[in-house]
Amino acid sequence: MNEAGATFALGNVLEDFALFQTLSPEQRLKAFKAMIRLDLVRGQMLVAQGGASDSLFMVLHGALAVRRKGDLEPIAELRAGELVGEIGFFGNVPRTADVIAIRDSSVLALTRTAYEALSRDAPAIVEALLGALARRFAKETARLLPIRASPKARTVALIDGGREIVPDVFDRRMRDGLAATDAEIVDPARVGAMFPGRALDAPEVSDWLNRLEHAAPLVIYLGGRDAPIWVRKAIRQADMVVFACRGDAPTGPLTEVEAFACEVHPSSARRIVRIHDRRSSHVSGTTAWLARLPCLMHHHVALEDRVDIDSLIRFLSGRAIGFVAAGGGSFGTAHVGIYKAFRERGVTFDIFVGTSVGSAMVAGFAKNHEAEHLERGTHEIFVTSRSFRRPTWPRYSLLDHKAFDRALANQYGRDVRIEDCWRPFAAVATNLSTHSLELIRSGPLWKAVRASSAIPGLLPPFYTAEGAMLVDGCLIDNVPLAPMHQLKSGPNLVVHFGEPAAEMFDVAYDELPGRFELFAAMLTPFRKKLLPAAPSAVNVLWRSLVAHQRYDTLPTAPFDLVMRPPLSPDIDVTDFDRHTEIFDTSYLWAREAIAALEAEGNSAISAILSSSRPATEQPRHAAELARSVRSG
Repeated sequence: MNEAGATFALGNVLEDFALFQTLSPEQRLKAFKAMIRLDLVRGQMLVAQGGASDSLFMVLHGALAVRRKGDLEPIAELRAGELVGEIGFFGNVPRTADVIAIRDSSVLALTRTAYEALSRDAPAIVEALLGALARRFAKETARLLPIRASPKARTVALIDGGREIVPDVFDRRMRDGLAATDAEIVDPARVGAMFPGRALDAPEVSDWLNRLEHAAPLVIYLGGRDAPIWVRKAIRQADMVVFACRGDAPTGPLTEVEAFACEVHPSSARRIVRIHDRRSSHVSGTTAWLARLPCLMHHHVALEDRVDIDSLIRFLSGRAIGFVAAGGGSFGTAHVGIYKAFRERGVTFDIFVGTSVGSAMVAGFAKNHEAEHLERGTHEIFVTSRSFRRPTWPRYSLLDHKAFDRALANQYGRDVRIEDCWRPFAAVATNLSTHSLELIRSGPLWKAVRASSAIPGLLPPFYTAEGAMLVDGCLIDNVPLAPMHQLKSGPNLVVHFGEPAAEMFDVAYDELPGRFELFAAMLTPFRKKLLPAAPSAVNVLWRSLVAHQRYDTLPTAPFDLVMRPPLSPDIDVTDFDRHTEIFDTSYLWAREAIAALEAEGNSAISAILSSSRPATEQPRHAAELARSVRSG
């Protein structure tokens, strides 16, 4: 293509960007000719904080990070069609932050001199630029209000990690699953067919890859051991790198590919996929992989079917289904009943986060246990072991915690680690050493549940090896939806037991007995029945711990489904011997609630039910809904 043809083609590319959609083809071409194209390699700085604002830029391809000096995390990421430096340019003030390429990128630069010429010759272009500036201010204002959500990758490099060969069946199933979505799959064969004889770093190759990214919601670069140059290109091009790993983590230094990927991508932009022949409740050795390749999240995939492949694809495409479990004492088995109802509808939850007894329930789900197994485990922990019926001398707590600890270790496995659970899991605790929320995502599973469930005063705190004092997560976040949003994008089922309105108690204060009257009444069954129907001390303590939290202001996203199961008013938070009743009631209620929500066209229930199906089985409206989940 000659220079004039290339200029015209790139001028037409501007039509895809919102900034230029109101302009005529001639005006777009005039704007493009006034700009200078700059190509940046990953890590190259475009502008420096404090520098002169003598140009503004538009991202043509790739991605840039905006970072202020001293900050660990970028304050924004800019992609194709977005402006860079317009605030300083129009305000004529120094640059307020560094802007660095986090991908091989291209930008179009408009100098002040060129802008002044455009102002005279094409006022419509100036209006478009000022409109973009107004949208940026609106976006920055809105950014102060919403919840912090997990960033979504647009491009993912899936490469081999370690030294063992990844089975071909994994590659085939990933291709089949991705082909049924809106994702674009790019590998050396496709690039070679498109650009025979061209180098991978040729401008036309990079431009084509970036146009794919602009058009598709997700681009997956599939690497291979036999194409090292392509793998490095894929790593540089991607927002996220996923290591597909087989077997145990090797000892010794990183491979060349691993080292390059870790140099290019921070741990927050890395994931590990451990590939296994068969699915199980838990595995071993994940800690060694995470020590070798630290990452934000890891996944376990069995090759026996498509279940785990589909789950991985949901994570990569921003559609992962979360289960958020609240604290609530004996009400905890309501989580199990609701879980059973969704499982019967074919829903596979991809990740679990829980507080207090909620963490105890979903820890079992993370180990692939079904509802009946959790029901039996609840009976063992809270009834058979009498964990909450063992008072002790009130030096460290009101209850003896040893039986509770033994029961948790027996149920979850004393040596089972969170990292080795089949599904991602996190427990929420309150760190009294730092006065902050503690999201526990590693270490022994039973200890995470124990820390998350340490009701202050009732049980002693859990002390970590580093000296942190951890107690029940309900003090800070009894319904941990916000931590779930930080871990992933996609729909969530949120189960909690908070009161939607004020709850009044028909209790005559003067009739509350003193210690001697209470002692006598407790020894006589007839007189015990005459005691005032006031909440127990533990019930009052639990209500006090969560009194500062408003359940009508949960940070819900459009596809978060909040469910509050109806519970009998005569059930106390310590009535663990009634767990089967709670389980059965919640299960039957959830079945009817799911059907009713589906009948009324509830978008959240539709997102959960449709996202859990393999993409090849989703009807057209479900695929459209999945796109809405990703973009929302």
